[in-house]
Order: sequence, then C-alpha cells, then structure tokens
Amino acid sequence: MLLADQGQSWKEEVVTKETWLQGPLKASCLYGQLPKFQDGDLTLYQSNAILRHLGRSFGLYGKDPREAALLDMVNDGVEDLRRLCSHLIRHNYEEGKARYVEELPGHLKPFETLLSQNQGGQAFIVGSQAASGRMRAGPGPGKALGPQRCQESKR
Repeated sequence: MLLADQGQSWKEEVVTKETWLQGPLKASCLYGQLPKFQDGDLTLYQSNAILRHLGRSFGLYGKDPREAALLDMVNDGVEDLRRLCSHLIRHNYEEGKARYVEELPGHLKPFETLLSQNQGGQAFIVGSQAASGRMRAGPGPGKALGPQRCQESKR
C-alpha cells in the first residue's frame, strides 16, 4: 500500500500454498516466512521492518526522532489490533465476532486519543503529513487470509 501511495512501481510475486509447501522457497527465507522485500541489493523480511525501511526511504517516518518513536508506537498498536482480528478469523469467527465488534471502539480509542492530541484532530495521527505508521508494507507473518507475497521495489 505504501508503494502505491507513493506512486512507485513494483513487481509482486504471488506464492501459492502449493509452492510454499514444496519447501525450497520457505527454506530460502531468513525467518522461514514471507513477506520478502527486495530493494536493490537490500533484502528484507518481516512486515514492520519493510514498513519502516520504506517510511524512511520516502520521508514518511516522522520529521524527527520523537515523531518516529510515536509512529513506532502507532504501528505496534495497529499490529496488536491486526493480531486480534486474525485470531478471531482463524479460531472463532462466528462465536467471537459480536464481542469483537462490541470491543472494537475500546481498541480504537488509543488511536482516536493520539489523533485528537495532534492539532485537535485536524491533522494526521502523528505529525503534519502522511506517515508510514498507518500503512502496511505487505501481509503479516503467517497470514492465512490469502496468498503470501514476495515484493520487489522498482525504484
């Protein structure tokens, strides 16, 4: 999403479950999982490392260390929320969805608080421009909702 937002082109390789289970690709991945991101001679694994790299590369990682730290915090909060949703979908969707929807406002409250604290909610959650903390570079680790992906930047 961040590459598209920045008007960058990239090559995306969809890896089928069948290909993944054959083993060689998995064995070639540093942590035995996708996503994998290639930017020139730099190969990265782990969604959040990819996200931070792209954020810094495109000037979307805050204007100073304070904003970068806040973006890290927001990204970690988003990751926590993503894990809750992923657990619901994988383990008890039908039984758990009503409770999840009921509890969602409480999970979103920290983001609303941060937004309201930044220029009275009239700006972004952190800083005065779009930032990488609100975007995901690719599917999360072990994502079961769709095919895994390898991405390569064409910058």
